[in-house]
Amino acid sequence: MIAPKGRIGSVTAPVFEEALTAAFAAAPRVIVDLTDVDYISGAGIRALQQTAAANGGRTILCGVHDAVRIALELSRAVAHVVVVNNRQEALESLITNH
Repeated sequence: MIAPKGRIGSVTAPVFEEALTAAFAAAPRVIVDLTDVDYISGAGIRALQQTAAANGGRTILCGVHDAVRIALELSRAVAHVVVVNNRQEALESLITNH
């Protein structure tokens, strides 16, 4: 699980992508808790899309605020991920969809 904080923009997107890549190297499915993320730019969305697509859509997002959800939906980034409401649902998704 990774839990970024703040803004995922052009400056922080490479670090976000590295964290995603490392998480997938350690586990077949990855939870990304976006509870503390209030903004994601195109660069952050691309990092998420590329990593999720490369790993077969085994990415679970939780804690997605409305502004971030809208950005993800408009970019169609949600096509490669599972979106749930909170961390508990994400953990349950790992158990039921392993």
